[in-house]
Amino acid sequence: MSKYTLSKLANGLTIASVSLPHMSSVSVGLWVGVGGRYEPEPLSGVSHFIEHMLFKGTRKRTAAEISQSVEGLGGYLNAFTSEERTCFYSKARHDKFHELLEVLVDMFVNSKFDRGELDKERNVIKEELAMYLDQPQQHVHELLNETMWPGQPLGRSLTGTP
Repeated sequence: MSKYTLSKLANGLTIASVSLPHMSSVSVGLWVGVGGRYEPEPLSGVSHFIEHMLFKGTRKRTAAEISQSVEGLGGYLNAFTSEERTCFYSKARHDKFHELLEVLVDMFVNSKFDRGELDKERNVIKEELAMYLDQPQQHVHELLNETMWPGQPLGRSLTGTP
């Protein structure tokens, strides 16, 4: 494994990078220190909800244009939320770093949070919750967390509640 480099910018942003010259792709990720562990009970699932909303449009791009900006390059764009982090990431050909970074930064700093999209996404999250109940391994994992961490943020679903 190649050695990675950590750099800290004047604004406090930390950049971790590694050069893999034998690879023909580049991966870019924005990792944010928010997740289920830091959510008070009334806001349980908010990190996950915001993660979804960042794909719904910015001042520069519609949701379709966000997707097309990466997938049109032959790339991949996604995100996930965990107990302690939320990550937005993308991957494409090695010469598309700047395009990928620009899309991710646009999503991160220019998202609109349109009222209509908020309402639609609530329904998407409800469907996701129902889907997890149909997946025994996911349901058991959530029951285990609830048992291990009763009355604490780690004992609640990262997805939130209906």
